[in-house]
Parts: sequence; C-alpha cells; structure tokens
Amino acid sequence: MTMIARLGKSALAMCLAMTPFAVSAQTRIEFFFPVPVEGKLAREMTRLVKLYNESQKEVEVTAVYTGGYDDTKLKAQAAAKAGKPPSVVLMSANFNVDLKLSGDIISLEPMLKAEQTTREAFLQDFWPALHANATVDGELYGVPFHNSTPLLYYNVAHFKEAGLDPGKPPRTWAELVDAARKLAKADRHGFLMPAGYDYLGWLMEALSLSNGGRYFNEEYGGEVYYDSPSMLGAARFLEDLIFKHKVMPQGVTEAGGVSTAFFAGKTSMMLLSTGSLSFI
Repeated sequence: MTMIARLGKSALAMCLAMTPFAVSAQTRIEFFFPVPVEGKLAREMTRLVKLYNESQKEVEVTAVYTGGYDDTKLKAQAAAKAGKPPSVVLMSANFNVDLKLSGDIISLEPMLKAEQTTREAFLQDFWPALHANATVDGELYGVPFHNSTPLLYYNVAHFKEAGLDPGKPPRTWAELVDAARKLAKADRHGFLMPAGYDYLGWLMEALSLSNGGRYFNEEYGGEVYYDSPSMLGAARFLEDLIFKHKVMPQGVTEAGGVSTAFFAGKTSMMLLSTGSLSFI
C-alpha cells in the first residue's frame, strides 16, 4: 500500500478524528491545511489533493485552506468540539504536546499495529531529522511532513553597489553587521526580519542556537531558557542592529512587510523562511 493511500485510509497526519472509519464505496474526508508563508502554496496543495483524488477511487479528499498555523489549530479544535472533526490536519509540530494533553489527538500506534507495521518501519519513509516532530513520549502522534529553516536572502545588485562580493554573503554575526552597515542608506535598510508573533520567537531560537546555546530543555519541552547567555546575546544582537548600528527599523514588521520591502529595494538583506524561497 502506498504512503498516500495509507494516509487517506487511516487519517494519520495529525489525526483529530477519534473513531476509525470504514472504507465503503468511497470514503470522503476533509483535510485542513495552513499556509503561513507567501507564495502559491495554497493553490499547489489544492492541486496535489486533486491529483490524489484522480489517482484512485477509494478516498475523496476535500482540501480546506484554514489560514496560518494558529488559525488551523483553533478551527480544527472547534470542528472537533462540534462533533465534525476533520480527518486530517496539517499543523505545526509545536502543538503536538498541547493537543495530546487536551485529548484532541490520539496515538497512532494502534493503527500501525492494525496495519502490521511498526513506528520505526513507518518512519523510514521520512527524513530522520523530522521523526521527533511526530512523536510524544515515545509514541507516534502524527506524520512528519515538513520543516522550515530561516534563510538569509540578499540583493545581489545592492551588494555590488556597496563593494561587497555577492558570492561571499555574511556567515557570522560580525560579518552580517559589517555588510548591513555598508548596505544601509537613507532610503534603505541594511537588514530586516519579521518581528510579529510567532515568527520572531522562531528566529530568536535560531539566533540563540547559532550563539552556541540552548533555548529549551530537549528532555522536557516545558523548560525554556529565556535568560541563558546565548538567548540574552541573541536579544542584544537584535537590539544593536536597531539602536546601535541603525541598519534595521524599530517596531514590528510582519513577514509580508519584510518581503514587500525587499522586493521594493527598501532592504538589502532579510531573514525569512525556506517557505518563501520559491516566491522570492
């Protein structure tokens, strides 16, 4: 049985349905999905669902675009409380523990056993680095689907204009500051990154890790290190970009505003998700 067929029949991706359903003439299920980044991802997801529906006659999937990650979580929980939970929901892995504690998702281990497979065998189809996203307390509660990574995007023309080599972008914080100061002009920022919820928190995690530290206890996710030297150093770095080096504007700029500024030539470098790559 193919992975897609298995997902369709057992509703294995972030399952909110509490009871299994039998495959009769044609099973009809709803698939809630978010698109928290720019681009044509909603249209592409709808195309993939249509492609899947046309590939077989056992399961018919209705794709429902539900906004961002948080919107999707709230809508899925509301639908479940109303007695009409979606069969499959794509959402942030950050919600797994919360959803388990609230009783909105169940372990998929019984479903794997019913299909005469194991968690280890099932996860072999997925990139190893994503396995932890789908497990809680040693049991499978979802299907690893994707992960985002912060990327530094930069304007090649601006680099050349400032005497910087586009083939050698900044690789350290010090190099980033140096390049941003050379790129900044009266009508242009040297660097920009989103500061809205919860984009900024995710980027601060990356900065803290790149500063050689941890931002949470890997063995217990409820222990978060807001005052560790690595996190404080990351916060000071961000503060200095704004007030000391003056290469980044004050205030909250959402992700859409960051990419808009980049396209308009109002910032030379920006930090955004891999999810924006094809759009950019």
